[in-house]
Amino acid sequence: MTKPHPIPVLLLFAAATAVLVWLLFSGVEDEPPRRAARWAETISDLDACCRRKHVRSEQYDHFAAIAAGERREAAARLFRAMALSARVQEAECAAAIGRLGGRYTPPVKVALFRGATDENLARSLAYERQRLRTAPDIGIARALARGNRLAARALIRAAAGDVRHVVLMERLRDGVSSGAYRLCPRCGNLYEAVSTDPYCPICLTAGRNFIAIE
Repeated sequence: MTKPHPIPVLLLFAAATAVLVWLLFSGVEDEPPRRAARWAETISDLDACCRRKHVRSEQYDHFAAIAAGERREAAARLFRAMALSARVQEAECAAAIGRLGGRYTPPVKVALFRGATDENLARSLAYERQRLRTAPDIGIARALARGNRLAARALIRAAAGDVRHVVLMERLRDGVSSGAYRLCPRCGNLYEAVSTDPYCPICLTAGRNFIAIE
């Protein structure tokens, strides 16, 4: 009986392995585009939310620096807290985009407003109030209608953050703010330290894990 020559056997094995690897990775690479096409509208809603949160976080950090320069420590803390909250929510929406097969790229450049702290606070309040009145987040409804709970959850948390920020800015403007805050690191929900819940009512994260901003 003739023994098989080792070189052709090795070449055949290498070829079979290469084909198997190609099939495996081509399937993995093709899946995200197919998923992204299926969820294109939802990914667009998430991307818009990400970009808005990114812009607000940059703006709030800028306002915090101005407030600190004016020795307005309470305002500086709130702006810093809102900036961090917006970043957490941006990250959650970005993660949802990735899970759906898309890719999020933050804005390269953000136009920053310049003004005194009172002006910056009034501008931020006016912007958020106007948006809440005139721009209902239909992305949430679209995600829920299609059964995409992942996207709906991220968008709902981001919208809840907008409402919370308005309330906190109003309290600061009216001089009734405590000046210290707690942030849920999972969903970005923001509290005044004196009224922190034992757990986050939005994502159920334990209050002991909240980030202190004082």
